[in-house]
Amino acid sequence: MKLVRLFIALLMCAALSSVAYAQDATPVENEEFGVTVTPPAKWEVAQGNDKAVANFKHRGSQSQIEVVGTKLITTDVADVFFKTFHKTLKESNFEEVSAGAEVTIGEHKGTQTSYKFTHSGVTLEVVIFQFLRENTAWIVVGYMQDVEKDTYLPDFQSVVTNMKFKG
Repeated sequence: MKLVRLFIALLMCAALSSVAYAQDATPVENEEFGVTVTPPAKWEVAQGNDKAVANFKHRGSQSQIEVVGTKLITTDVADVFFKTFHKTLKESNFEEVSAGAEVTIGEHKGTQTSYKFTHSGVTLEVVIFQFLRENTAWIVVGYMQDVEKDTYLPDFQSVVTNMKFKG
């Protein structure tokens, strides 16, 4: 019986410590790109695709923020890279809501575009901020339900604002 109590106590400690860890998600450092990306409050580090430098998920919703960096041979190809990315979204039936507005988020000047996609009665809003830094094309993508956009857009912007580059 004591062994069962000990086992239950250990399970509870493990569960509580993982919850505590998730609440204080630490910044993601990426040596290859020389960048540190900090999650907003109440967001946790999540598994992303293999090209993502960082991927965050909001605990209370299915909203996600993904940061992708792509090293370019020369900055001259950045325009082609960004256009290809957007073309792929449109070919996947994402509807453009707002076309590439020039914006500055934090110290980063770039272009912000929004798309929407409806599936099973739920409309997903996809906000994209793209910018070029040295020879790297950066795309920050926020995925959220359209009814939650006003709630999570400031968190999306904080990820961009708080990106710290070495050198």
